[in-house]
Parts: sequence; structure tokens; C-alpha cells
Amino acid sequence: MRRLCNMVRYAFIIVLNVFIMLVFHSYVNLILLVGLILFPFYSIYGIHKVKESFTLRIVAPDENMERGSRFYLHFFVKNSTWFPVVNATLKLKVGNQFYQEEGIHYLNLPIRAKKETEVVYPVIMDYSGCFRISSESICLVDLLGIYEVTIPINVEAECLVFPGGKERNQEAGKIYMQGVAEAMESREKGYDFSEVSGIREYIPGDKLQNIHWKLSVKKDELMVKERVSVSAMQLNVLVELANDKDMCLESVLELTDSITKAFVMQNLPFTIYYYSTNMGELKGCYIGNEIERIQWLEMLLYDRCYEDAGLAEEMFFKQNLAARSYLYIGHALEDAAAGNIISGEKRAAAVLRG
Repeated sequence: MRRLCNMVRYAFIIVLNVFIMLVFHSYVNLILLVGLILFPFYSIYGIHKVKESFTLRIVAPDENMERGSRFYLHFFVKNSTWFPVVNATLKLKVGNQFYQEEGIHYLNLPIRAKKETEVVYPVIMDYSGCFRISSESICLVDLLGIYEVTIPINVEAECLVFPGGKERNQEAGKIYMQGVAEAMESREKGYDFSEVSGIREYIPGDKLQNIHWKLSVKKDELMVKERVSVSAMQLNVLVELANDKDMCLESVLELTDSITKAFVMQNLPFTIYYYSTNMGELKGCYIGNEIERIQWLEMLLYDRCYEDAGLAEEMFFKQNLAARSYLYIGHALEDAAAGNIISGEKRAAAVLRG
């Protein structure tokens, strides 16, 4: 409709110029008429030349951003021809990979002749995750606005946005020491703090408690479970990445960021687990310093959340990792004993279990 209106207006200008030329017998209007007739061909030809030569780059920040903070995307459009384009519309797909959300945005930008045009696009993320932006196409409109061409173009960029949890050093340190104390108490009562790393044939001197009786009956010979000792002087942390319509998971991520940051600041090592949707399994990472914590958080945000509440804890129990005290971070569905819980926003909570 807009193009039709532009064509009607341009035709009216030509007719008006012809009328003035005939009434006043003006050679100036004759020259102007020739220009008005030839200009559309020039304009359309220029669009096709720009189509063949222009390039697009999208640059996102290299460093990780924090949720709620402003950061900038830079769009660089290079046109190596002498034909400018004053009306170009870039179709963008913008999404958060972690929350599996996508939307379409349109960005209008000029394309200067023989130059690289930079457009700065401010972004504020309300939710943490992997922010990803990609171009789908660009629509170029000629100078008269009567002809347009759409070009498919695939360029993308991404940036990680961290939860930015607040300081919880005192609460985190207290619940850590309480969890370790309970683990030590369990060891004194005779619980085995080791994990099975393999199975082999029995060697005289092996402990009877390590014999795999079911497998021994099947093979008709004694088989022994090889174990790797696990220190009780560290805490297991389990993060549940289940999301709901109220986006409570964002509060869980913020609480996780606060607690793990506090552990690292106080030199309290821990092993953290979460269910990886990309891998289809429970992932565990030992965290002993801030670099390892950041790398783990980046890996988590490149993953995806899920809807099944309790999925991570179910996998945690299946792997017998809940045999000793652990810190569960997720949606609080039941009351916990005083001192065994750190409450976050909405229904998020870190609860000491085991």
C-alpha cells in the first residue's frame, strides 16, 4: 500500500511538471522531466548493485554480562558501491537459549555509499541465559520507495548473561559447615563415603563389604566393587533447573550464583550437580576456585531448562549420590528445619538434605 502511494505521488509530480512545461514552455521543466523519468531506473539499478556487494557483521560483548545491566550490540553494514540506501530493514531473531524463548525484531538502518555504517543496539536482559541474535533477511527499498528487494542473510552473535546473585557469605558458610558436620557424623556411624569406579575379581585381603554379591552369584566367582574414596570434608550441591510459568527458576539461578560465589570466596570446595537437557544425564563438576565456578556457570547457561520438577533429584538418587548430606537448590515445596535452609526470592530455597 505504501509503495502504491509513493508511485501515485511520483506520477503526480511528473504530471504537474508536464503541465508547467506546456503552460510556460520551460526548458528547465523539460530537463527536469527527463530526470524524473530516468531517476526510477537509476534508483532500482542501485538497489540491485547494493544487493550484490553489501556485507553485515554483528558484534556482541566478549565478556559475560549481568542480568538487568545494559549492554550493546554493534551492527556493521558495509556498502562498496556508490549507491546509498536510506531505508533498509533488518529482520532479526532474538532469543534466550536457556529458556528456549525466541522473538522477531526489526531494525531500520541506513546504508551509506562507499562506507561501513555502524548501528549501536542497546539490550537489557530480564532473565539470565545465553542471549542469541541472528539475522534472517534484510529488505532494501529504493530511494523513491516504489521498489524493494528482500535478501536472505544469516549472521549471528551471542552473549552469556549471568544471574548476578547478592552477597550471602554468612548464610552460605554456616550451611556449608553444617552439611559437612552431618557428613562427618554419618561417616563415624559407619556409612561408606566412596564411589564405585569399577568391578574386578576378588583378591585375598579385599573387604567383604566390597563384594558384589549379585554379580558373584551370576558369574559363580567372587567379584569386588572397586571404590574411589570421597572426602566427607566437602559438600554436594544439587541444582534443580525446572521452570514454571512464573519463571521461578530465575530466582533459583540467582540463589545458586550467590551461594556458590560465597563458597569460593571462603575456600570451601564443593561438587555441584544438575541435569543436562543437552546431554540427557546428570552432570557433576568439582568447584575449587572462581575460574572453575565461572566455567561451570557458563556450561549451565549454554544448556536448557526443563519442566519436570524433581528430575535432577531423581537422577541424583539413582546414582546413589544422596547417601550423604547434600544441599538442594530449587523450589521449596516443604518446610525445613531452622538453620537448614537459605530462602531466596519467590519460592527459591537452598535446603540441606540427607
